Order: sequence, then C-alpha cells, then structure tokens
Amino acid sequence: MPMISRTLALSLLLILVPVWPAAAAPTAAVAEPHLQPVTLAPGGPERNTLLRVRVRGVEPDTKARAEVTVDLGGASGFADVRVSSGFSASPVQACRRTGEKVLCSWTATSGIDFPALITALPKKTATIGDAAEIAVSARIGDGVVSSAATMIRVGERTGLAAGQARTIKAAAGRKVTFTPIVRNPGVTKIDGAVLVLPVNSRLLAPSSYRNCRYGSGLICTFDTELQPGRRYTLSQPITLRTPSDTVPGSAVRLVEQWMTKTERDEIEDGAAGSGELLRLRPMTVAPPRVLPDAGFATTTLTVTGDRRPTLTAVGVRREVAVGDEVTLSPGLVNFGPGTLRPGLFPNNRLAVATRMPGNVVAGDAGGCELSDGVHRCLLDQDLGPGQQASFPIEVQVAADCGDPGHVEMQEELPGSVRSTAELRADVRGATCGAVTALALPITGSGAGLGGFLLVVAGLLAVLGARRPIENR
Repeated sequence: MPMISRTLALSLLLILVPVWPAAAAPTAAVAEPHLQPVTLAPGGPERNTLLRVRVRGVEPDTKARAEVTVDLGGASGFADVRVSSGFSASPVQACRRTGEKVLCSWTATSGIDFPALITALPKKTATIGDAAEIAVSARIGDGVVSSAATMIRVGERTGLAAGQARTIKAAAGRKVTFTPIVRNPGVTKIDGAVLVLPVNSRLLAPSSYRNCRYGSGLICTFDTELQPGRRYTLSQPITLRTPSDTVPGSAVRLVEQWMTKTERDEIEDGAAGSGELLRLRPMTVAPPRVLPDAGFATTTLTVTGDRRPTLTAVGVRREVAVGDEVTLSPGLVNFGPGTLRPGLFPNNRLAVATRMPGNVVAGDAGGCELSDGVHRCLLDQDLGPGQQASFPIEVQVAADCGDPGHVEMQEELPGSVRSTAELRADVRGATCGAVTALALPITGSGAGLGGFLLVVAGLLAVLGARRPIENR
C-alpha cells in the first residue's frame, strides 16, 4: 500500500509536471575528426583503430545529428579494410559502404565520441612500402564540414597497445576505480605516451594532475620511455563516482585510447591540472596469455541496486474537427525512485515508439525518427521522480474515424516493465466504433477526471506487473 499511495500522490501532481519537448540542434555546432596512422606488418596481424570525433557547440540538453564519411583512398588494394560502428554515447547507425567510401551517423552531444572502428588486415600480396591516405570528413546537421587525413601503410609495427577490456560495478553514489594499462608491442623504444579518456565530469571524481587536461574527460601526457615488450600502468587509479540517485542498472562504456606523442593531434581540450604528476610505472606482474593489440580498451561501469523506477507511457486524447492542425505530445513519466540521466548512461536514453491515430496525417516530429509508420523518440535530458518528458508531433486531422494510435516505451533498463498508452484524435460528433472500456494512460485536452483515472489504472497495472520483480 505505501507504494500505491506514493504513486497516486505523484499522479495528482501530473498537471504541474514540466513538459520538455525535444529541441533542435544548432547548425553552428562543429564535429572535428581525428584518426591515428595505421601501420600493418606484412602477413598480419590485423590492426584496429578508432575514429575520434570532437563535437563542439551543441547546446546542453539538445540533440545533434552527426555524420562522418571515411574515404579509404585505395587502401583496399593491399589490405582488407572494414569500417563498423564504434563506441558513441548514443547508438551509431550501421555504417554504410559504397566502394571506397563509408558513411556513419549518430546523435551527438558536445564532447568526444568514437563513432567508427576501422579494422585492417594486410593481403598476402602486401609488401613494405604499400600506402594510402585515408580522408575523413565530419559535420553536424547542415553545418560546416571538417576534414582530417592520415596514412595506412605496410611497414614495421609502431604505436601503442592498450590493456584488456574490463567491467566494474558500484552502487549509486559510491566510488569505484580502474587503472588503464599500456604496452609497447614493437621492437623499438617509444618516447612518451598520451592517454585520451573521454568521460563526463559528473562521473569523474576530483583530481588535478598537472600533466592532464580536464574538459571532455582526461587527456594525459607522459614523458616515460616505453621499452619494447613492456607493459606500464598508471601510478594512481582513475576514480569514478555516479550521482547518488542514479537508477540501478544504468551503464556506461568508457573508451581509453593510447597514442605516441608523435601521433597526438593537438586537442587542447579543457584546462590543465595544478597538482602532482600522474606517472606511468612498469608492471611486474605476469602478463595474460593473450595480449590485446589495439590502441584502445573499454571499461564498462554498471550501477548496482534493486530499487527500479516506475516508468509510464503517456498518451493523449484530443477533441478535434476534420481539417484541424494540432499537436499530439506522447511521452513518459518517471514516478521514481531515481533519476534517468541519458547524458551519462546510454541505456537511460529510453525510446518511446508512437504510432499515430489512423485518422490523422503526421507532419513535423521534431527530433523523432519515422520508420515503417512509427515515430521513435529518444529521451535526451535528465528525468527525475515526478517529471514528464513529451515529444510534440504535429498532425492534421484527415477523417472522422480511424484506429487509435499507441505509445509504447521500449525499455532498455534491466528489470523494467514495458508500458503502453493510447493516442486518440476524436472528431466531435463522429460515431466511430466502440471505445475500449479500460484504456491505458491517457492525458491531454479534454481528458479531465476520466483521463486522470485512466492514468492511475495504467500505473496500477504497471505496479502489479512489477511486484514479482521488486520482491525478488
């Protein structure tokens, strides 16, 4: 009963809940691509490198559509080259290849993303000296195009290799640490190294190393001479801490990238620290049997706990006339506990799938994407207990009657229960078939007390479905 009472009390506040429509991204935003050189040894093995894109000028709590085009420049003549989706804060659409050009797109926010992974394996006919220039261009929306270029060649192996992928866990608000590892896999010494670790400042515990820059994460420069075949680790671990009201099951994947000082492109992101030096120290423990060969590694942080939030889809019932142009705003409500933070945790970027009523024609849908008659809208801002997010979609009423539309939450959080609601544009005076007696949550103009009771009914249905999960 306490849970139900709390839910009913929060429901009474729905009329006061702020409704946040998705905002359009400014075209002044810039995407700057960076790609390390790739050196392949004759006969293999294959090499992996990440395309790094620094995005600037995207306003907080807005979405920006970013695209990168990779021109392989004839590298396919001596290597089998693949370009696949990388590690971005939001899902990257499958990269599409046409001949020597590959296009990748994703939804970006200001910071550093790794939208594409380039994998190259030398062909049996490849010989030392084979080389090609890889050109990359990037843009945000219809904004300025930024370009970069690097070389892929066959020759003596250079560059650095990162450690193994790792998984760490901690309860909300608790600290957790990990320590990046770097290795010189070549046969000659390397003078210095650079670590690039994009991480949101809200996750990074305070530190101030004077050889690191703090902005869209950490960029640390080391003067250590790395000997062939040796592994090195940081003198101090990286410490993370999530907000205390983070939803359990929230997860984020961090990507650390290592490069030599000569490979480094000048990213003067953020401000330098003022404290002690962060150093590289040789490792004395025995290495694993299989050593990674890529210059990057991933760390997945998962927030533990049992208290899952109650999340409810919100529909709309509007009274309209044929020919009206109106806005239908489906959405979702977080009844807590916990705050969803899609800017920190990609699996908090919940998707709301909306199918319009059969008697309307949809127009502008803001940042929602239309596919097979369904608008897919992504939560792109923090959503705390008792708050509602909505996604305005403009429609024109074309007929008296039509099948009701539906709003469905497509959950990505462990232990969550899917919620659905109806979306209706009821023409005044029209006689259309029987109306479902017990609909799912409906709000909007004309809903009144009946709409409120349907919201409560939907919530009780969700709570009933959740009960076995919460009692585990």
